[in-house]
Amino acid sequence: MSTRGRSRSFWGTVAACAPAVLLLAFASPAVAKTPKNTGNDISWPQCGGPYPSGEHFGIVGVNGGVANDANGCVSHEVAWAQSSPGLASPSQSRTSLYINTADPGPAPGVTDWPRSGTDMFGTCNGSWSEPCAYLYGQQRATYSYNLVSAVNLDLASTAPWWLDIETSNTWATPPTKGYQGLNVAAIQGFISGLVDAGASAPVGIYSTRGEWHAITGLTARTTASALGSSPPAWVGGAGRTLMQVQTRCRSTGFTGKRPALVQYSAGSYDGDLRCP
Repeated sequence: MSTRGRSRSFWGTVAACAPAVLLLAFASPAVAKTPKNTGNDISWPQCGGPYPSGEHFGIVGVNGGVANDANGCVSHEVAWAQSSPGLASPSQSRTSLYINTADPGPAPGVTDWPRSGTDMFGTCNGSWSEPCAYLYGQQRATYSYNLVSAVNLDLASTAPWWLDIETSNTWATPPTKGYQGLNVAAIQGFISGLVDAGASAPVGIYSTRGEWHAITGLTARTTASALGSSPPAWVGGAGRTLMQVQTRCRSTGFTGKRPALVQYSAGSYDGDLRCP
C-alpha cells in the first residue's frame, strides 16, 4: 500500500490500469522488527525481498497493483505471512489478504468489463451501469480469490480479506451520472465475489475517511445502510510513527466501526497496528 503507481481517475490524470499499492510501503534492504500488536503489509513492490522480520502478523496484497493483474510473488509472500505467530488478544490471524479494486467502466482498453449477465441490480448490457459495475467487482474478486486458492485453498477460505479502496485506482468520476452509486455497486460486487468464492471471514475495507467519501459518497453514519452492515475498517496511511496512530484506534472509523487496523510507516515498510 505505498509506492503505489496511479491509474486514471478524476483525482489525478495518469495512465489507465497503472499499478496501485497500499499507501506507504517502500522496498528496501532495511529489515526492522515490529513492536507488540503490530505487523506489516507487503505486495508486488516487495517482490524479491527482503521481507520484514519480527512481525506478529502479515497482510499480503494478491494483485499486481490492479484488479485484473496478479502479484507474481504471492506464494512467497503468503509463506512469509504464514511464518508469523499471529495474535491471541486482540485476535489477529497470522495471515490476511487484500485485493486491489476499481470501477473503470467500459473505457477503451478495459477488456474485462462485463457485457452481459444478471445480478441484484438487474441486467448488464455492457454499459456503465450498476448491474455491470456489480458484475465487474464480483468477477475481479473471484479472480483474486483464485490466485490464493491455487497456492493455499484453506487460507483463501479462512483468512480475513480486505478491499483496497483508494483514489489512486480507477473509479467512476463526477462527469459520470450517478458515479458514486456505480462505485458502491462495484464494491458490493467485490464483497459478494469473495463471499461466493468461499471467503468465510467478514470482508473489510482499507481506505481513509476522505477517499471513502470521495469514491462512494458514504460516511461513518451511512455506510451500514448502503452495504447492509458496517465492514471492518483498516485505516490507511494514518501516521509516520506508531505513536501517532495509537489514538486512531479509539475513534470511529470511516465505516462506522472503530478501526480494526491502523497503518503507519515502519521504517522501509508499512506497519499495521492491531487495535484493541
